[in-house]
Amino acid sequence: MKIPIVVDANPIISSLIGGFSREVLFRHDFEFVTTAFTIQEVKKYLPVIIKKSGVQEKLVFDLLNLLPLQIHPSEYYEDFRKKAQDLIADPKDVDILALALKLKCPVWSEDKVFEQIKEIKLLKTKDFV
Repeated sequence: MKIPIVVDANPIISSLIGGFSREVLFRHDFEFVTTAFTIQEVKKYLPVIIKKSGVQEKLVFDLLNLLPLQIHPSEYYEDFRKKAQDLIADPKDVDILALALKLKCPVWSEDKVFEQIKEIKLLKTKDFV
């Protein structure tokens, strides 16, 4: 059985520009999941990412579609949304936290805000080395 891990936006973005995160996402010993909201956030920042990284736009969009991520709509974890809102201040992080609480699994993020949340385990990219 694969270990589920909730993926925040920053590892996804890193994987699109060729970071080590891409290698991690294609490992077969984990089941990487994220939220539809997170994917929307990533897509919102893609023009800036493409401009700064110099990576071809088509390549970035193709890769985003190929990433082995199970994407959950907000309805899936709605029953954990209130608890997540109580635990985290940034509204952009509520969905990731709610999904992790529902699945009882770690969050993969470089965002320091998750370090204070005792209800979840936080994984950083360096933890996969």
